[in-house]
Amino acid sequence: MSKPHCVNCHREISPGEPTYEIKTFLDPFPPNGVACSPRCQQQQESESKARALLLYNSPLNPYTGGKDD
Repeated sequence: MSKPHCVNCHREISPGEPTYEIKTFLDPFPPNGVACSPRCQQQQESESKARALLLYNSPLNPYTGGKDD
């Protein structure tokens, strides 16, 4: 079985080392995995929020059409 890797820095996470779950909300392309540190977790969560905002404000969004409500 392969060892898990951090989705942010791609560092190999050794067994027993703490991992951090990345919380996302409405992200069209959520990160698939875990982070190795709170800093990596925070960076991935920030990128996830940015992707969600880009999708929401996109003219291709069928629900908003790019309009601000």
